[in-house]
Amino acid sequence: MMKVKCCVVLVLSLFAVSCTNTKIIDNWVHEEHHKPYSHPMIIGISDSQQTRQIYEKYFVSELEKINIAATPSYKLINSKQKLNRETVIKAIEDTDIEIDSVFVTYLVSSETEVKHHVSPLNRNYSGDIDNSKMSATLIATRGRTSNTEIITLKNDLYDVKTRTLVWTAQTRTVAPESIDEVVTNVVEILINETTCKLRKYHGEKK
Repeated sequence: MMKVKCCVVLVLSLFAVSCTNTKIIDNWVHEEHHKPYSHPMIIGISDSQQTRQIYEKYFVSELEKINIAATPSYKLINSKQKLNRETVIKAIEDTDIEIDSVFVTYLVSSETEVKHHVSPLNRNYSGDIDNSKMSATLIATRGRTSNTEIITLKNDLYDVKTRTLVWTAQTRTVAPESIDEVVTNVVEILINETTCKLRKYHGEKK
């Protein structure tokens, strides 16, 4: 298989990776934009600087595995600075790195979905244990509730030269065990789809 120099390609469409509990639930791309990018800045907006660095480091390291150079924002914008349009533009202008795009990921919502599960046995039971001739264990488990956390993130890609949004997508992660799982799932789904488009763009055959 011919090896080619990789670059970030604008994603025209995104689909969920079946092996994870993270899915793309919405995406949009500028219809007149088909430009590839060679060096994005990765930004993870979070109240926690630790979470920000974990996300940016992981995203950059995974891109490096497929020969895509990227810069984490924390190396150019410190924790005391606000992450906004002005600081991002200044950071790009002040660095010698030729950053041509900015990939921003931030939280849209974190919600808990409560579900009530009814036992399939004796759904209409309203008496006591003795009258129904059922065990205390069975009665105690005839119904239960469970809480499921749902995290929705927005992922925006900006063109540095035009300073415009060229692509955006929302990801939804259901019942993650940790923030690390959210990070790895989101990065995986974005990079996997980007790699597919990259091969198609360069005409590379599997």
